[in-house]
Order: sequence, then structure tokens, then C-alpha cells
Amino acid sequence: MKTMKMFFLVCSVVIISLSIVLALNYFKNKSVSEELPNEFERYQSIDSSKAIISGNATMSLLLESTEEIQSFLTPDQQVIIYTIPKKNTHSFFKVSRSGSIIDSLTINGRQAEIVFIKGFILDKKNLQYYSWSFSGNKRPINIITQNGDFAWNKEQQQKQLAEIIRDSEFVYVDYQSGDSPAPQKESGEAMQTTQAMMTYAILTYFINGNCTQLYTTIDISEKFPWSYTENLLFNNLFKYIDTSSRRTKAYIKAKEIQYRYFQKLTYEKVHFSGSGGYNPGFDEMLYSGNLFTDISYKNDTLRLKEFMYLNDKWHQSAIEINGKNIGTLTKNKVQPPENIDAYGYYSHPKLEYALFTTSDKKIFIIK
Repeated sequence: MKTMKMFFLVCSVVIISLSIVLALNYFKNKSVSEELPNEFERYQSIDSSKAIISGNATMSLLLESTEEIQSFLTPDQQVIIYTIPKKNTHSFFKVSRSGSIIDSLTINGRQAEIVFIKGFILDKKNLQYYSWSFSGNKRPINIITQNGDFAWNKEQQQKQLAEIIRDSEFVYVDYQSGDSPAPQKESGEAMQTTQAMMTYAILTYFINGNCTQLYTTIDISEKFPWSYTENLLFNNLFKYIDTSSRRTKAYIKAKEIQYRYFQKLTYEKVHFSGSGGYNPGFDEMLYSGNLFTDISYKNDTLRLKEFMYLNDKWHQSAIEINGKNIGTLTKNKVQPPENIDAYGYYSHPKLEYALFTTSDKKIFIIK
């Protein structure tokens, strides 16, 4: 009897001890006692503040988009910003040298139908383009087509291609498949009018601001590889195409941005669902907290903080503090994660302002 009582007593002590340990671990994981240094107490939250102010400098939100924002600097130093505020709506804004939005253009169409090419706007569905970025003309201009009926022979196509390579400012290549309108041979010698499938290229090129399209069946992949088209469609004042990294687009490092401190608030286990199919879900331990950053502009320093989540086991973000990569940062803790690779800063000697971004879908202006 005494043995049984002793057994139950020992079991009770073990259970209570385990409960205490689990509870302590739970609260340890949920709360991080990291006191904020005094120098960061007055940093302003970019999540909630309408403007970040320091001395004579003010940072405020300029534009937002539901998709990645594109940006382009015209030869007369006006910045064109391309946003998609809602599905099938394409909005373009022109920012003057002084930092004011002086004009805008909105076009409706599916995302795949509108292409932004070095300031020109191409409407693929309606075979039209806009020179608005340079001329201010909001009316669409019809695109001239060449060999649209595929009546040109190979020599004619090659001759025109040589002229395009020699004279055009740039060439946008698109591939399509469709029925060949040319007669096809069946059995016997007689020509029949049956149709066959073919793949062809559409070369959209610009000469002196005029847009023309050549339809061609000759192979142009060596002259215009995908890397050429990728560079042509890359309109981003904050990034460059990084061919040496898995990230095809990387932020240009700016001396004006200095990441100062990451304050850890909580530590918690987060479950992420699998990517579909048979891929299982997985758990990650994440810190929630604030990233504190200094942004230099002329003689002032804007001090801001942003709430985000940190995984310090992986290092997919390019954010460094005191020369050390702090980990992978995201704006949320659900699948798919909204990754924060870095911040972006853009300035130009002839602009009276600077641009700043915390994500692909927001642009702030500093002036």
C-alpha cells in the first residue's frame, strides 16, 4: 500500500514538474524581454504614420499598387510610375522634377495585354501604343504591321530584320501560335487550302518614336534571346538584374540607408501549409519585432521603424546590421509570405526629391 502511495506521489511530482517546465517554455517562447535602447525610442512607425519628419525633410507615401510597381526616368528627368490599383486597371503617373504628380494616364485591359517598354506603353490586344511618357499625348496610336498575312518569303523577312537590327532603338519579341494562312500540300501534287499550325514571332520595334510590328517565321532566338527581352522589360529605379544570384532582381545598395537595430518582441512557432500536392506543411520559429532604420536625405536623417517577422535561421533577405545579415524578414506570418528583401532608395542630381520603397508595391517620396 505504501509502495502504491509512493508511486502515485512520484508520478504527481513528475507531472507537475513537466507542466511547470512546459509552461515556462511556452511563456519563454511567447515573450522576449529585449529592452529597447534609448536612442531608438523616438523612431517613427512607417506602418501608422502619414509622414516621417526630420528637420527639413519629410517622407510620405506617394503611390501604392496591387502588383509590382514599375518606374522609369525619361530623358527630360520626369519619373513615370506604373501601378495597377485594381484588376485590369493600369495607371501611369508622371512626377515632375520638383516631385509633384503633373499628369496621369489610365488604360483598361488584362495584365498580359499591357506592356511597359522603356517609357512606351504597348496595348497588345488593340495593336496600339502610347507615347504619353514623352509627348503627353493620351490618345492611342495604331501600330503599323508588316507581313501580317505571312506573304513575305524568307529573303524579304531577313532583309527587314537586318534593317530593324540596324535602325531600331529596341525590339520587343513576342511568340504566338496559330493557323498558317498559306496553302499546304496534301497527297498528290495539287495545292490545297488546308491550314496547318505554326509558331511565329512578333517583333515590335521603335524607330524615331514610331512603333511597327514585323510578323516573321524565321528563327530570331539568337539575335533576341530571352535575356535581351528581360532587360528590355525591366523598369525599376531601385533594382538591377542580378545574374549571379538566385534573386533575379536585387536592390541597389544605397549609402543613404543604414539598418540600425531589430527589436525582438515575441518568439513563436508558426505553421506554414505546404506548397500544394504532396508537399507537407512545416513549422518555423519566428520573432515578431521592429526594424529600425536611418534614411539620409541632404542634411537630415529620417528615423523610421517597421513591424515585421524575422527567421534568424535562414538568410534570404539582404538586410545587414553592423555588417551581419540578420536573417529572413517577412511582413506577415502566413503562406505565401510577403518577403522583405531590403529597402530601396533612388535619387538623381536633377531631381529635387528622392524616392524610397519598403516593398515592390509602395513608393514613398522624400522632399
